[in-house]
Amino acid sequence: MTSIRLVTISATYGAGGSVVAPALASRLGVPFVDRLVVPSAVHQLSEGLSEDEREAGWLPRLIAAAARLPPVIGVSLPPPPDGLTEEERFRVENERLVCHLLESGGGVVLGRGAAAFLGRAPGCFHVRLDGPRDARVAQAARIEKISEDEARRRQAETDRTRALYVRRFYDRDNAGPALYHLLMDSTTVPLDGCVDLIAAAVALVP
Repeated sequence: MTSIRLVTISATYGAGGSVVAPALASRLGVPFVDRLVVPSAVHQLSEGLSEDEREAGWLPRLIAAAARLPPVIGVSLPPPPDGLTEEERFRVENERLVCHLLESGGGVVLGRGAAAFLGRAPGCFHVRLDGPRDARVAQAARIEKISEDEARRRQAETDRTRALYVRRFYDRDNAGPALYHLLMDSTTVPLDGCVDLIAAAVALVP
């Protein structure tokens, strides 16, 4: 029996994390927690801003986008301590949710910098999905049912915001291979095949 209780999936834009992660959770029979950096929301909140404005205001925009996400079904946590800044509360609430899953029945977490702050904690298995940019843009257009021009616009802003999130809170490079146990080109391997391979890898961990 595997010792893995929590699988984290980090995915660049268009790598198919939004398809692979919930399918993996269903396969494993565990809860799924979606990402905080949702491409459509980040793009909408960035429209009309200059590059300097986007650089200065990415975190408040991310917090605003995350506030619109529905609560995780079946997970209820007490409120965080008083006296925290909005940024600290945002980080603490996210980390407490992920740690709750790890300490309870387990789950699959998409994004949220989970691999960066959990590190090599026992019971965790970290996956990175990536691929060539043009292939990811084409795949994102199919998944999101948008044009490739629109997908290309979302790719630049979304990948940048996700990298800034991990760097800001954990001083890590979210593309660094040392963060992950398994790295896959999910523009070459079919997405259902990615689910199969991750599930098989998790089952092999003693």
